[in-house]
Amino acid sequence: MKITDFNSLLDSDTSDKYQEPAALNGRELQELISPITCEEFVNSYFSRASLNVEGHPKKFDHIFSWGRLKQALLKGEKIRDRRYNITASFTGGEDSGSSRRMIEAQHNQVSELFNAGATICITNIHMADPILARWAEAIRAQFNFTGTVGVNCYISPDGSGLPMHYDKRVATTLQIAGKKRWKFSTEPAKAWPDINTVFQQGQTESDVGKLPDEMQFREVELNPGDLLCLPAGAWHSARGIGVSLALNLYFAPRNFLDQLAPLLKDFAASNENWRGGPPATVEKIQGTMPQTTSAYIRDRLDEFHKMALAILDEPDALTEPWVNSLTHHPYTGWQPAPTLSIPEVAPSQQFCVAISSLRFIETRNNVIVPCDNGVLEFPTTFIPTLQRLASRSGSFTIPEVFSWQQPDGPTPNELTPYLQELYINGIIKLA
Repeated sequence: MKITDFNSLLDSDTSDKYQEPAALNGRELQELISPITCEEFVNSYFSRASLNVEGHPKKFDHIFSWGRLKQALLKGEKIRDRRYNITASFTGGEDSGSSRRMIEAQHNQVSELFNAGATICITNIHMADPILARWAEAIRAQFNFTGTVGVNCYISPDGSGLPMHYDKRVATTLQIAGKKRWKFSTEPAKAWPDINTVFQQGQTESDVGKLPDEMQFREVELNPGDLLCLPAGAWHSARGIGVSLALNLYFAPRNFLDQLAPLLKDFAASNENWRGGPPATVEKIQGTMPQTTSAYIRDRLDEFHKMALAILDEPDALTEPWVNSLTHHPYTGWQPAPTLSIPEVAPSQQFCVAISSLRFIETRNNVIVPCDNGVLEFPTTFIPTLQRLASRSGSFTIPEVFSWQQPDGPTPNELTPYLQELYINGIIKLA
């Protein structure tokens, strides 16, 4: 094992110390997986099969570097949120797994642990790097992913890595610097498992799906610019070749029940039988459930069944819960952009649509637009304007938008507050 001083790695890159973050361009997902198309990625690989994409050495330079890691560690020292944390592992990417647990570490221990041969994991490093946070959130929006997208960072010295295990979320590795040898199953052992599982000395917990010796594996050596995307539940192990710096862009799912829960709560709150719960009874409990209790449960399940059938006939009922799930950020520490104040502008002032910001869905009663701060609602008469804005590649003036309207469309006085709402929430901006 070749020993490399950790601090010398951080000091080796000063090229982007004062570099302004690159502007989002709406193609973050496509640029990440290129030359695979977004459609092919979603339909054939994401959460289904492992994908290895070879890239050029500078492909991820704008995303992360040793210099950015140094800045993140300095900022991370002030973060008290436990969702951001550092752990260390003294394992070597064993195929047979390992019983050695990862240990918690403080910032002042990172250099010593790395120099002693440990792989360092910085969980949710995007909380200490706003550039990474906005990049990950842009990919989430381009994916219409209802779960959580975040970024972990792994720094491995020569010969160090993590043993055979699988994760409960989709893990996408971006090799930033150095090399890493990966061994992974081409498909998940268990689709969307509930927990992370380590294959310890040939032993696993129950109900883990297929074991490694029952599955087909591949081995690849990731170089800078290479990507490896593993479905949730795919067995894998990894080991650094020399010093390795990599990011893990993760996609943690959100159970569909979370989207149904608001509907169920509203239904239960409007029904006295649900609000009251199972009835009290003095019947003896000797071998069977009390008849009044079982009758109550059957009646409630019958009502639930009828409600589900009604939702099938009224799909709009699930539209807003789904759109809401695109805007909620449960545990990454990501913060939405603050709302803006309305500026004084001349009629000739040019505006444009913020990249990847305009998404909208028509319902029976209105049109809803997701944004960083939740869901905006507009009358359906605003839909033609939204369609023109969404297809607009260049800039425009407010008088131009007024000129798009049909005789039966909204008037300028009606349009103005709608456009102001889009501006306040960052969907349109000054060009």
